[in-house]
Amino acid sequence: MRALAMLFSLAVPVGALVAYAQTTQPITPPSKTAYVGGYGGYGPSYHSSTAAEGAMRGLGNVIRSQGQANLDNSAAAVNYSVARSNEIQNYQEYTSAYFDTRAANRRARAAERGPRASMEDLVRYAQAGKPQPLSPSEVDSVNGTITWPAFLASGEYTASRARLEAIFAQRAARGGIGADEYMQAKQVTDRMLAQLQEQVRDIPPAQYSASKRFLQSLAYEAGQPAG
Repeated sequence: MRALAMLFSLAVPVGALVAYAQTTQPITPPSKTAYVGGYGGYGPSYHSSTAAEGAMRGLGNVIRSQGQANLDNSAAAVNYSVARSNEIQNYQEYTSAYFDTRAANRRARAAERGPRASMEDLVRYAQAGKPQPLSPSEVDSVNGTITWPAFLASGEYTASRARLEAIFAQRAARGGIGADEYMQAKQVTDRMLAQLQEQVRDIPPAQYSASKRFLQSLAYEAGQPAG
């Protein structure tokens, strides 16, 4: 009877511990480690001799289970913290590598391009691409007379020559020409250049180069003021 009374006196503390264990939420799922062997899977295979001894063993197993659960939860929390820290560090390293790569690409492209051209360089490039001006012996700014290269003086260019000579005569008389006359001069010289290119196999290289240069310079000259 005394052992039975002791068992009833232990019933309330055991129930309170079980209730606490059921209401505690772990940070991560607890360890799956189980206590094998014995009654109900706890402890060695041993049977209590009295009810009091059984109650005490049950209380010990509950306390030990709660302690193991706390230990598993603590380890899981540490592991989660380490994994999160590694994730943040990896993201930071990825971001740093991404922007370092972009900066390296920009430097490489800038090195390939070389230094930026200054305004003086741009002006020089524009002047270099401009056709060479014709000499006064090639185009007379006073009366607009054009002295044609030998190949362009042939009969097949007669009509084109006449139109350009008329435009340059107007240019000399008025000091310049309007947009319409300039567009006509450009169209005639473009047509003569196309015709010249079709005859490239029949023309000595020196004459072809001289005739092409002359037509390009003549088209440029038409847009400039006379004199």
